[in-house]
Amino acid sequence: MGGAGCGMKDEGRGISGSGKITLQRSWLIVSTFAALIVAPSGPALNAQPAGRPNILLVTLDTIRADRIGAYGYQLAETPHLDMLAAEGVRFDDATSQAPLTGPSHAAILTGQYPGRFGIRNNASTPLPEATLTLAERLKAAGYATGAFIGAFVVDRAYGFGQGFDIFDAAFEGFRHELKGQVQRPAGKVVDPALAWINAVSVPSPFFAWVHLYDAHAPYSAPAPYGPRFKARPYDGEVAYVDAQVGRLVAALRASSALDRTIVTVIGDHGEALGDHGEADHGIFLYESVMRIPWIMRLPPSLREGHTAGVVVTRQARSIDLLPTLLELAGVRDAAPVDGESLAGRLRGEPPRDPAPSYAETWYPQLHFGWSRLRSLRVGEWKYIDAPHPELYDLRTDRSEQRNVVAERANVAARMASELDGIEKGFGAAATAAAPQPDAETIARLRSLGYVGLAAPSSGSGRGPDPKDKIAELATFRELLTRAGDDIRTGRTDAAIASLKRALAINERAYDAHVMLGSAWQQKGDFEKAVGEFEAAALLNPVGAAPHLLAANAFFESGRLESAMSRVDRAAGLEPDSGEIASMRGRIFERAGRGAEALAAYERAVTFNGADMASRGRLAGIAMNMGRHDLAEPQLRILLESKYQPSRTHFALGKLAQARGRKAEAAAHYREALRLEPGFPPAREALRLIADR
Repeated sequence: MGGAGCGMKDEGRGISGSGKITLQRSWLIVSTFAALIVAPSGPALNAQPAGRPNILLVTLDTIRADRIGAYGYQLAETPHLDMLAAEGVRFDDATSQAPLTGPSHAAILTGQYPGRFGIRNNASTPLPEATLTLAERLKAAGYATGAFIGAFVVDRAYGFGQGFDIFDAAFEGFRHELKGQVQRPAGKVVDPALAWINAVSVPSPFFAWVHLYDAHAPYSAPAPYGPRFKARPYDGEVAYVDAQVGRLVAALRASSALDRTIVTVIGDHGEALGDHGEADHGIFLYESVMRIPWIMRLPPSLREGHTAGVVVTRQARSIDLLPTLLELAGVRDAAPVDGESLAGRLRGEPPRDPAPSYAETWYPQLHFGWSRLRSLRVGEWKYIDAPHPELYDLRTDRSEQRNVVAERANVAARMASELDGIEKGFGAAATAAAPQPDAETIARLRSLGYVGLAAPSSGSGRGPDPKDKIAELATFRELLTRAGDDIRTGRTDAAIASLKRALAINERAYDAHVMLGSAWQQKGDFEKAVGEFEAAALLNPVGAAPHLLAANAFFESGRLESAMSRVDRAAGLEPDSGEIASMRGRIFERAGRGAEALAAYERAVTFNGADMASRGRLAGIAMNMGRHDLAEPQLRILLESKYQPSRTHFALGKLAQARGRKAEAAAHYREALRLEPGFPPAREALRLIADR
């Protein structure tokens, strides 16, 4: 908490294709697919809002379809997902549009390709405010809406809160410098979700989005799953997530709401688990990360006579979920989407030829300077656009081991053309040129020896093929892990040495430049720190983090004007970031502009209620300005959250003393001393009260 009057510590520093393809149809789509497909306008299944079904959407982060029992995995312990599939509909060949959490959720929640919004990375480009999300469409139709998320990368700061009455993102111990790893276990996501669902008034249907993030590496499921799956830790995470899905379904069943609710469980992307040399996800577009589970259990009123346990073998896409749910819920909405409703298929209508499924990953380019990748699935054919292009016939080669691009060059050429046509329809966001460095930045980069980075960017996205580089990734990541440990323990010189070795392997590695900048800053060399952050900003122009880190380096070196300039750049990329607002507040506070600092901290807390450090700064400056009415509720929240409890009790003591409540003040000072016996300000304050 900022402000000398509160005594709080400042923590701001830190660093399968089953449907038959008709290629002739797919080539016709090229000319029309750039125009958005309109959401379904067929007859509403339930015309009155009061008769509409509830919708529970559970997104399973990083869960492979082939690690679930209903998808044929014999070692799975997923009884709840299996039961939903047995009672409902399972899409056997569902595909994601991106192998990263943020972009893939943008596709699920908007029904549009994330590239249309320029969303290519986690925790960077936010979903545009003008975009109509599933929550906004359902809210307009009379739904109560609530979101309960498991990771900060889908927080409000990135546009995912649009349309929700409640957005629960209570992350304990939130720290800005680790925001990309901020998460909470599935149990702590499901708890508030169940409380909200139970509290929703009966006349209004509800839409609840529950995001479960646990299956990300490192795989460490809580007991009893962790110990039981010690030899198969990823499967343990999947089993734990399944149990939490079971809690949601059991609660709906117990309250007799299950048969009035569409339960939809869908993955955002899978996990490579070593396939094609990739340990986790993000780099490649192979089926191990692109095939996702998608299971729906419908209320009896929507089953239209079909039996339980339906399996849809036709290719489906994550962008198809939104229009499908809207049609099933009887919500008419003419706003355009890229996906198409599959509700007709659930009603038993004859299958049509599969729509093409476009996917992309910019992770190789943005993080390693390698080539970005794009892919197209049309039924049994899959084409991957890379420096060394790939074509697979998934009927006979589901694991994508035999590249037939040479033998079937005509198919590859047609799919490449269709892929280009889809991307061209994305508009300006897909083709926006990266900003070029100014003269000061170029000079700073050259002084550090980064001559290649200082050259103007071509923006082509065509670096080395990730297939040719994946073998060196393990060594590279080992160096970064070692450097991270050294930075955390203060062994700065060792960290710098490891990071220089990493950059010798790949000078265009974004994460290595960010970490090296943090190491130089820890060492007190702010000029070199800013240089590394500038290099990172050039390599990843869609991310605000490098600009914010540079702002912090300038702030620590006392260059407030330069710090504010970098904050402005960051805000241009992430306008609703609590982290950026907090940094702006710190600059204003140091410059003696208290009212502006107060407003910035209020904005930070509004954007991210889990950010206790910003809440503490808000309370501190409010105290210093005599705004006790504003300070007290912040301090109560800090105390409830157990954030720096000794300092919070001390601040509450100062507040009580300012109001003339000496006994209350003394009690807070004594509690501060009990919690932190070596806290002199509390001892001195208690002595002064006793002397008066």
